[in-house]
Amino acid sequence: MEILKKIFKGLTGVKAGVVYLIILALLTVLGSTYIKQGATYIEYVKSFGDFWAKVIWKLWLNNVFHSWYYQFLIFMVAVSVIIATIDRFPKIYMQAYGRIHKKLNEKDLKSRNKLEFELPFSLKKAFEKVIYLLHRLGFKRIEKIEENDKEIYLFAEKGKISRWGMLVTHIGIIVFLVGAFMGAQFGTRGQIEIPEGESRDFFFKFREGSLQASNQVEQLPFSIKVNRFWLDFYDSEKFKGSIKSFNSEIEIYQNGKLMKKAVVQVNNPTDYGGYRIFQASYGKTGDIKFAKIIVVDYEKMLDLIKKINEVQNKLQNAKDPKEKEKLQKIMKDLEAKSVVLFSSAKRIKYFYGMPYIEVNGEKLKVINQTLNYKNPMLVNQDVYDPVIVVQVVRNGKTFNLPILADPNIAIPAFTKFGYEKGYKYLLMIEEFKPRYFSGLQITKMPGTNLIWIGTAIVVFGIMLAFYTVHRRVWVKLEKIDEDKTKLYIVVFSQKFLESFKENVREKVEEIVSENRA
Repeated sequence: MEILKKIFKGLTGVKAGVVYLIILALLTVLGSTYIKQGATYIEYVKSFGDFWAKVIWKLWLNNVFHSWYYQFLIFMVAVSVIIATIDRFPKIYMQAYGRIHKKLNEKDLKSRNKLEFELPFSLKKAFEKVIYLLHRLGFKRIEKIEENDKEIYLFAEKGKISRWGMLVTHIGIIVFLVGAFMGAQFGTRGQIEIPEGESRDFFFKFREGSLQASNQVEQLPFSIKVNRFWLDFYDSEKFKGSIKSFNSEIEIYQNGKLMKKAVVQVNNPTDYGGYRIFQASYGKTGDIKFAKIIVVDYEKMLDLIKKINEVQNKLQNAKDPKEKEKLQKIMKDLEAKSVVLFSSAKRIKYFYGMPYIEVNGEKLKVINQTLNYKNPMLVNQDVYDPVIVVQVVRNGKTFNLPILADPNIAIPAFTKFGYEKGYKYLLMIEEFKPRYFSGLQITKMPGTNLIWIGTAIVVFGIMLAFYTVHRRVWVKLEKIDEDKTKLYIVVFSQKFLESFKENVREKVEEIVSENRA
């Protein structure tokens, strides 16, 4: 039985707790700095070689923070702290709050912490000076234990609250460890990409020990809608064009009700229902968010092009200067008319999700749209070839009409797919904006509040332990004659005893020197 007690004490003692903490620190450094968490076995072989890859894999160092031994070490640190508290605090408490003698006795006078002085004051005056002295030393409450014609005994104490520092610190550590354990066991993290204008009520959990999304879906008790996404850029010349921040305006709905509206930015998350929502990434969906479409009367344009071509041919063949001047004037008028034709042309707006585009009272059904019909993979490199495909009904026939941005392609395409089938309005994309998705990181760490509370308690306990000191003084004033008094002071200090003794000595000598002056 004794052997079991010794083993238990060895495993749960203060020294063991320190060892556990050191191992935890080493594992934390390994997992957060040197060994990438959640990677594949092949990646470890490439980085560390076959032997060390096997070691990492077999020892769970690829997912160290969720390993059984990491959780066990957290548990053992908590046990060590609890046992140390149970073992030590009662003694410390009794030293501070237990029964103590308050009258200085003969045994105290033999203590090495005794200070002895001869004061040039009467007993009454010496008593007043000592009370003043003790107040200057920070003792607010001074007890007169006994008084007679020849002797006065005093006792003063302060800073007993310092004794609670160890207990408060240990409680804080335990609360912190419980929070860390809860976060490791029950916490969840993941990411979801939500296109502008859409909602999601789930996210994809990260792979164990990494920040890479898996295929595992985690359902949310609410839905997140991204109203809009935008980029902020630096204004300075040095960083002009560089992205300063990316932002999402989101709405959170629960049971069909709007519960919260917030702007999520880099380093500025929002919280709801125990979840924290971070702005983590962004990208383009490949869709057109907005487009301004110009509507041109194609026959008028063809008539102008025909006249311009005729005048150009005449100019090439003209030899008479007056005739050339006349033709050049006609050309300028035709060019001005072409500018007016396009500048005065009707503009219509298209927004993502619109089922129809209305042109001159006619609804054209939108059947497709994309930012780059040539190579959709290039949109995130800001290479665009946008197109909106609409469905047109003419003369009992239905055909698809592409609306493009590049005039060199848009006009020939319209001629073939629109004008030749009876449609007379040239439609071209004049302006457009890409549609983005917002990458949101979502975390739920049920122990986060406990970690913060535990940290605050630890800080408070350390302040109690280091910035308050438990001290006691026993005083005996003994009358020598009418103008002289013997002063005995026995001091106790939880820490900094020698400096406290020296401080008392200096204060007494100051009182004596003030009287001589």
